[in-house]
Amino acid sequence: MSKIDFFKTFIKDRDVASVIPTSMRCVKKVCTHIDFSQDFTLVEYGPGNGVFTKYLLDKMTEGSRLILIEANEDFVTELNETIKDPRVSINNVLAGDVETVLDPDQVGNVDYVLSGIPFSFLKKDRKRAVLIATKRILKDGGKFIAYQTSGHLKKPVMEVFGNYDIEFEMLNIPPYLIYDVVKNSNGAESAAGKTGS
Repeated sequence: MSKIDFFKTFIKDRDVASVIPTSMRCVKKVCTHIDFSQDFTLVEYGPGNGVFTKYLLDKMTEGSRLILIEANEDFVTELNETIKDPRVSINNVLAGDVETVLDPDQVGNVDYVLSGIPFSFLKKDRKRAVLIATKRILKDGGKFIAYQTSGHLKKPVMEVFGNYDIEFEMLNIPPYLIYDVVKNSNGAESAAGKTGS
């Protein structure tokens, strides 16, 4: 998909986060939060045209699994045409419905959820539903990693997970905040336990 086609998709679909694909510098920085030396199951929300997906496939082990959750049909079509890898499943559903496409034994056992969907565009109830579903599918100690254009996700993440760390990536259009959130077995932690601002 060309940058012009990506822009057209952005215009048509308000759930597309950016007018252009994420930069490779940002992709690499976000993915430093993933341990590629181990087999893992990773769910990616909003893979778009597959910038992160292709990088993940190049880095992850043969025993790892990548589950793509993409609501935009144009992107789903492109992903099905360009991603031919037995480690990948491509699903045309909303992020809040992720549990409907997972095997029962995967729920509560996902190692990472990587999200590029623009949470700032979501209504409060839908935003919370996505975060709660994310927490349910993650294993204890599993990570929710989200790259966002603002700090709007801090409060809802604290309400559902009780913790986050943040990094800032300036050299991307738009610049991104990278959230690193851990599912703790003891539930939500106090706000005092967070780092970043």
